Amino acid sequence: VPETTPDGQTQIDNLNLEIIDKIEVIRGIGSSLYGNSSAGIIKIQTIGEIKNNFTKISYSSGSNQKNKKQVLFGLKNNKSSYSFLLSQTKSQGYRDNSGFKNNNLNISLISNINTNSKLRFNFNYVNSPYAIDPGGLTIEEVNKNRKQSRDRNMIYDSQESIDHYKLSMNLEKKINNKLSLSNYLFYSNRDFEGKIPVKNGGAIKLDRKYWGFGSNISFDNKIKVQIGFDVGNQKDNRKRFFNNEGKIGELVLNQKEKFLNYGIYLVSSYNIKNITILSGLRFDNNRISLKDIYLNDGDSSDKIDLKSINPSLGINYKPNSLIRFFANISSGFETPTLNEYGSSPIGSGFNKSLKSQKSTNYEFGFSKRSINNDLKIDIVYFNSLTKDEVLPYENPQFPNQVFYNNAGKTKRKGVEFSGHYDLNDFFSINSSISIGEYLFHEFQKNQENYSGNSIPGIPNNIFIFDVSYKRSSSLFINISLKKIGEMYANNSNSVKIDNYNLVNLKIGQEISFKKIMLKPFLTINNLFSVNYYDNIRINAFGGRYYEPAPKTTFFGGIKIAF
Repeated sequence: VPETTPDGQTQIDNLNLEIIDKIEVIRGIGSSLYGNSSAGIIKIQTIGEIKNNFTKISYSSGSNQKNKKQVLFGLKNNKSSYSFLLSQTKSQGYRDNSGFKNNNLNISLISNINTNSKLRFNFNYVNSPYAIDPGGLTIEEVNKNRKQSRDRNMIYDSQESIDHYKLSMNLEKKINNKLSLSNYLFYSNRDFEGKIPVKNGGAIKLDRKYWGFGSNISFDNKIKVQIGFDVGNQKDNRKRFFNNEGKIGELVLNQKEKFLNYGIYLVSSYNIKNITILSGLRFDNNRISLKDIYLNDGDSSDKIDLKSINPSLGINYKPNSLIRFFANISSGFETPTLNEYGSSPIGSGFNKSLKSQKSTNYEFGFSKRSINNDLKIDIVYFNSLTKDEVLPYENPQFPNQVFYNNAGKTKRKGVEFSGHYDLNDFFSINSSISIGEYLFHEFQKNQENYSGNSIPGIPNNIFIFDVSYKRSSSLFINISLKKIGEMYANNSNSVKIDNYNLVNLKIGQEISFKKIMLKPFLTINNLFSVNYYDNIRINAFGGRYYEPAPKTTFFGGIKIAF
């Protein structure tokens, strides 16, 4: 079931880490299988079937008055299993006027209808009554007081609130030993209210409803084939009002936006001894329309049709069961989102100058596993060329508002490494390295030539290394090092963001008492109190690029399971 909306936006604030069983990151472009906005894929697998009844209760608190309360139940009977999670997280925030509150509910049902059919039902809900935005700062303001909020954000009461729920069902059926069928259906509603530090149109109300369904049939033989289709429909009712220093004023925009997508695809794999050939092909049609309700400034109603065909081809070579070499080429596309289309410098209506970005990606790699699986190594070289990449910017005529334009051609190439090694029964090591070059290949705007410059907001290298220790006494310690390379804040590369190193520490212990498990823990983030930024506002007007991150923070608590 997709978490990404039909127009390509992804919000996962409705998913709680406690119910996530596995996260898999799939490299490369996935448009031949998943369609729009599939430059990278994250597959999230939530809790599956439950073997035994359980209850888990946890409470934690820490720096900046952050605290989290959570309860999770799991129930099991002959054919079905249920899980129920309720949690609340709130914090005052590191910076002035940066607090938030989040309430979350997740309900899951898995039912084995018979030996060949399985039904899964999910409901999740999130209510965030407030998340206050302290705004971006100039470097002078950061150096003076990195915890301060921008004065204009305080004057205009910049913040947002969200009310979001999603219902989904998935039915899997094994027809015979070679044929299987998978179907999904979902409906979601998201109400958003926000205020930005702008008077005209600075108060926003968005009512988003989106639904979708899809089906695929898989044939498993020497040639494996999957054929399927997806349909997604999104409707946004967007309104904007005057923001009279935090008070909602007169209506200035009212438009209904719609994004309808349907796609059909075919993927296959063919084995020839120790060689596997993989291929995929997908066709998508996206119909985007806008109906202008507020006609005081004219009728800006419009519609656009965007079609795309995306193939992929790959080959795997396994000289033995422990080593694999692979290569693939794939194409992808990403339409502007409704928000990007609707952010028009001329006022209401579509920003029709925006084009869909299209990419071609090449990958060559190697992976190795040891016999007992204590060693895992993956090395990948990637090279990707994108045409008409969508980038944010701020217009001096409309300060504090974000608009979007296309950036000619961009090029990304580099090497990624990931590894895991169990030193012994107690120590294990994980590491990942990304070294790359991310450049504007051809890009001119307002008589400025940015060709050859680095794409802003992307660090040139990332290094993550962590060591875990766990004894049979259930004591565990994890220490991690994260090195983030330098990057730029704007297209001209005149503002450089320095590299930084972060060290985090987590320690805890599992204590068994009859049928009760206690797990006290303590986490220390940014152990050496490094100055860095948790967000850079790309191409921000007035030099307000910087959103400072917390220095050393502590977070501890206890989990009880029975």
